[in-house]
Amino acid sequence: MRLLTLFPALLLLAALPAAADALRCGKYRSTDGGMALVFTTPSSGYRTNDIGEPEPLWVDRSAAQTRLVMLDDGVAQPIRISADGQRIEDDVVVVYTLRQPRTCAAEPSAIAGSCRAAGSHCIAQLPTASPGQAQRACSEGIGAGCSTLLRQLRDGSAAAAADGTSHARFERPPACREHTPGHDLLACEVLTEDALAAAMQRVDERLQQEGEDTLDSPLPAAARDHLQQLCLQHRSGRFCVEVAAQQLDALEPALAVQALQVVCDAGRISACERTAPLHELGADLRLVPARQVPCGRYQADGGVIDMLDFGDGTRARLHKGAIHLQQNGETLVLRWLGNGDLLGMDTQTGYQRYQPVPGAAQCTPPREGRGSP
Repeated sequence: MRLLTLFPALLLLAALPAAADALRCGKYRSTDGGMALVFTTPSSGYRTNDIGEPEPLWVDRSAAQTRLVMLDDGVAQPIRISADGQRIEDDVVVVYTLRQPRTCAAEPSAIAGSCRAAGSHCIAQLPTASPGQAQRACSEGIGAGCSTLLRQLRDGSAAAAADGTSHARFERPPACREHTPGHDLLACEVLTEDALAAAMQRVDERLQQEGEDTLDSPLPAAARDHLQQLCLQHRSGRFCVEVAAQQLDALEPALAVQALQVVCDAGRISACERTAPLHELGADLRLVPARQVPCGRYQADGGVIDMLDFGDGTRARLHKGAIHLQQNGETLVLRWLGNGDLLGMDTQTGYQRYQPVPGAAQCTPPREGRGSP
């Protein structure tokens, strides 16, 4: 029934010219100019918006529908390529036009059993991958594989990928294996679409569960060190952001900034805006327990929330060495830095350095004193 439902569309796809082979190396720019796809080889490249770090991608041609495999996000997006290779259209009808052709670099060979060799089906397997598979994908530079490993360590289902990677493999279904007797584009399309849909459902369920659960403690130091080294080695933007969050939760701001600096170095301006003020602290980039609520106004350079006011009438309290401030219906969590500044710890203020504004104190002693650790 599934194949019959898709059959008319698949026949149309099969009847189109082999447009994927017409893909050119170089830069394709979106119609509005905001996004670009850059191909360095006929099957690999990156997506960029010129203000964030490039997102590495592959092109998977094993099914009837060509797909962009986004390595950091862990998604595979259908695309259509014009017969002359001048235009690319994605599944949300963003049109990219070739603006700057270039000579293709040599195409790296895909090793049997690797994530790259499995293409879209590697991405579909990651939500249920074994620790060894996650480690293998990560070691191949697949940011989504590193993120899977982080999740497994956090859930306690992987002890630093104890089963190793020597026997961990990713496989396409027989119908999706090019240059083999069983290769069938139409059957492969059905299998690929179903596998990706199931993977997306698992991801959605996991995100919902994570939103409902509260983690009682950060990852152990050994696990965080392993993830930190993977971030520094593979330099995957999304994964390094996740590693930085783990380090911040563990009250290790210097390590969090080190991981976030990778994202800055890759070109994400917002990460640079967070790390620069914290690098200035030097040895004071450390947290000390809060023993009293701050007093006065504290300001950050940019961010979603750039001003905090503490004083008479402020709804602020201490909890486990942190300052919890009620502001505009939300709870902001902050901690003292070694020099008396405040560091944002929640999703709204994360990594923001708040410095006291001179002469802004409006507190009645002795209930609250001056802002100091």
